[in-house]
Amino acid sequence: MNNRTAGLCLRLQLLQVPDSVEVGEVARLVCVFDEEQDDLYSVKWYKDDVEFFRFLPNDRPANQFFEIGDVDVDMSRSSNGTVYLRNASLSAQGTYRCEVSADAPSFQSISSEKFMSVQDRPLRMASRACSLTPCLPSLLLVTMMITVLRRGA
Repeated sequence: MNNRTAGLCLRLQLLQVPDSVEVGEVARLVCVFDEEQDDLYSVKWYKDDVEFFRFLPNDRPANQFFEIGDVDVDMSRSSNGTVYLRNASLSAQGTYRCEVSADAPSFQSISSEKFMSVQDRPLRMASRACSLTPCLPSLLLVTMMITVLRRGA
């Protein structure tokens, strides 16, 4: 956390970024802050130091999205300190940072960051009650094993 001024000022109370999500899942990023005596100027979200979402309460629209790679923000659900990332892809893995800035007169900024990994979905075998003869998942697995063994010879 980075706090540039002391005394009664802006405080970042909580940063919630999932440790890990699976490909295709929704990730909810939450930044909870206390403005104390300051007026809020902006809440910005970064992935690997590149800004992708901005909330400016005095602008219309207040929410702004900047495309970066495969980060897919659900703009209908995201606002203020909460951002929803839809359909997580492997490239969504990285360090997410929330930066909160106060308006005049303090212009204070505070930020915190956390790494989120994205895991590929594990291969799930079909149930043992396979209706095809021979069972398709088993046949596929045997075929793959034979191919690997032949290449190794």
